[in-house]
Amino acid sequence: MTETVTVGATATQIHQNPFFVLGASTRDDRRRILELADQRSLEIDDDACQKARSQLTSPRQRLTAEIAWLPGISPRKAADLLSTLERAPLSLRRASGLPTLANLNLAVAAFASAGEVIDPADIADFIIEISNLVERLDPADVARDINEDRAVSGFAEVRALDQVEAELAERKRHVRNCIRDALDRMPADKLVTAMTIAVETATSAGQAHAPELIDDLVDSYEVETKGFLDKEADNIARLVDAALNAAHSGESAILPLIDKIEIVARNWDMAAQPIQLSAKARGLDHEPSRSVAFKIRSLAIELFNEHDLLEQSERLTKLLLNLFSEIPDVLDRVQEDNHALSEISQRREESAAIDPVRELCREISRVIERQPARADQEASRLLKDGAVLLNGAPIQRTSPTYQDARDLMAATVMQCAVAYGNATSKWKTCLTLLQQARQLASDEELTQRIQKNLEIVKSNDERLGDLEPINSAPSLSTINGIGFKLYGSTDARHDGSYMATYYFVFLFLPIFPISRYRVTSDGTRYQFLGKGPLRDFDKWHIGISLCLIALLIFNMN
Repeated sequence: MTETVTVGATATQIHQNPFFVLGASTRDDRRRILELADQRSLEIDDDACQKARSQLTSPRQRLTAEIAWLPGISPRKAADLLSTLERAPLSLRRASGLPTLANLNLAVAAFASAGEVIDPADIADFIIEISNLVERLDPADVARDINEDRAVSGFAEVRALDQVEAELAERKRHVRNCIRDALDRMPADKLVTAMTIAVETATSAGQAHAPELIDDLVDSYEVETKGFLDKEADNIARLVDAALNAAHSGESAILPLIDKIEIVARNWDMAAQPIQLSAKARGLDHEPSRSVAFKIRSLAIELFNEHDLLEQSERLTKLLLNLFSEIPDVLDRVQEDNHALSEISQRREESAAIDPVRELCREISRVIERQPARADQEASRLLKDGAVLLNGAPIQRTSPTYQDARDLMAATVMQCAVAYGNATSKWKTCLTLLQQARQLASDEELTQRIQKNLEIVKSNDERLGDLEPINSAPSLSTINGIGFKLYGSTDARHDGSYMATYYFVFLFLPIFPISRYRVTSDGTRYQFLGKGPLRDFDKWHIGISLCLIALLIFNMN
């Protein structure tokens, strides 16, 4: 004897199915269906019973009812599942061990029964499960389950698979409409949240194709949200234009406008998120979102490029990264912007951190401009104090700013070396300073300048050593054998220069050595390169000359 199941009236298609109306199973024969129709006509509307009987006994109409019912499930199991649907529809969300079509029909009924009392995450789970079941539907499997039941009930087998395929296509349309109707009855915030969770989960955040049903739902959702998104896009465009016009008045003028842009953009993204994710999964861009994102990006670029409002430009760029990362074209551009702005911000922070080094270099440059002879001391101070300041600055040693500071110190030390050499001709000290500057420098052009100065100083040191610079050549004229002349030639060098002693002469005899000079000569004239100290021999010469003069004066008296 077939067990009949009655449940409370529920507005789902499964409760309007002829099998449910008559309390019949897919394995009841024609005679049993007629009996059930007569029995049920005493309890419910007779026309409904006759219509249900006609549907179940007509081969073509019966197929429609079977595909909307629980084919492949025993009558007792079907009764238990229908009871569960009435008592606890959520428990059927992930029913296992059921034929795919029966599982789908139960899930849709459970969703329609419980959709208004569950949270968005559960709704999203229902949508994903139903979508996956639709994807797994196989006309051959459905035909097999139906024919197994018909073999028991005595109805003719379904031989044309295209009939099953047509009925399944209609069933899929019903499932889509059922979910869409249930979503339309939800509050807007729950609807958006449920759609976002469903699409994000089904597409792995836009990385994988979604089931066809999910795409269909998103397409419908996009049509329904178009009016809202168009309105918000206009609001964003007006706010961006207002911010561009106010930017010349400074940061305080645009802050309220940027606050509003962020609010409206977040509202936009909340509604557009499912569409963006679905488009990304399909290899497409959501063009309205792309347009809005680039409108905001243009504001961020102009705020920095034209008004140097770095902080607000960074704020808008991070907002775009947060809201529009599902759009590949936008993501690529905004990531580049964010990287560039982050580097600029970091460089500015680091630049402020090395201001003490920069000020020390400026101070030393001012000192050696006034007192070049103490440039060696100032260079030593810079090398010592600058290193302390730089190492104490909160920047990484790998940072370009750190090396910029070292280059600045190197340039200043080079400046000290040049000033000191020109003022004192103490080239060995200059060599040491320039070598220290070269160790600091990394800039190619600066390194080349230091190297060029090093070569000049080395040449000067080789030619002149520690000779004092001279402003003009000493006089070499004599009158009647009395005057000044050069004598001697020592310490010759490869450039042809040598050291000669400058004497006061009397009757062309060298009386007093006055100084020594490094000179070159072409046989007719001298070129004076620098002044050197007297030798011990020269000092003895002076002493002897003074003694002879004193003795001569004494004898004359």
